[in-house]
Amino acid sequence: MQPEFPTSPSSLRFGKPRHAAQDFAQARLDAEITGINHQRQAAKIVAGRSHDAGDCRELLSMLGLANLPASTALHA
Repeated sequence: MQPEFPTSPSSLRFGKPRHAAQDFAQARLDAEITGINHQRQAAKIVAGRSHDAGDCRELLSMLGLANLPASTALHA
């Protein structure tokens, strides 16, 4: 006898069926975290190659990273 709602192995996490909304929310969160990590990495590289604080601010501004939250900058 077939289950009423078949599930594939990829739709299970810890033995519970997943829903599309949860998958979408998780994918969105993962993408946001990846973006933040890329911004941190870019800020770290810019800071390491800048001549002084003014140069660093200008370069970060060009990349659209001038207004990073302080917590993001601290982790860089």
